[in-house]
Amino acid sequence: METALPDYEPRIIEQFAEKLYRKASAFVMGSVVVGAALGAAFGSVPLTSLGEAWPVPSMFGFGTLLLGGIFGAVIGYVIGDTRSFGYRLQAQSALCQLQLERNTAILAQAVASARTAAPQAARPAAAATAAAPPAAARPAAQPPAAAQAQPQTPVVQQPPAPAAQPQPAQTEAPAPAPGPPITPPVSAARVA
Repeated sequence: METALPDYEPRIIEQFAEKLYRKASAFVMGSVVVGAALGAAFGSVPLTSLGEAWPVPSMFGFGTLLLGGIFGAVIGYVIGDTRSFGYRLQAQSALCQLQLERNTAILAQAVASARTAAPQAARPAAAATAAAPPAAARPAAQPPAAAQAQPQTPVVQQPPAPAAQPQPAQTEAPAPAPGPPITPPVSAARVA
């Protein structure tokens, strides 16, 4: 039994890429929130009964809570940003494949239209050559007396032009690449 494949729908790939971008943004925010919560939880230990075993006095408990929350949020952001880059890369890969398919379809249409246009242009020329009888089948016409006295010069076809010769190497230094000017290094003697 043959199973029918579903039709190709590029909009599905675009929706997939949109969802990946939303997931990437949400993952960063989620990582920051989770990191801040975990950091605040670890920072609040001096405020609990477990704080007696720690060398941090309880009067610094709110400071450690705030510091732990900030530190956890920063770690959460770094982890979330790295993970969200993977989602964005996956979305860009899908969009790149979609654009490649679109460019290929445009190129295929251009080639197909060029192929259909070329035989139509060649048909009138082929019909004109087919309508004229070949030179061997035509009766030879008697040239006039003046034309018989002059020798006919044969038509010589020119050989194709030779390929362009490579240019000899220049002895001058090549021009520097465009970009910002490079400043010389500062010596230690001038800094002091």
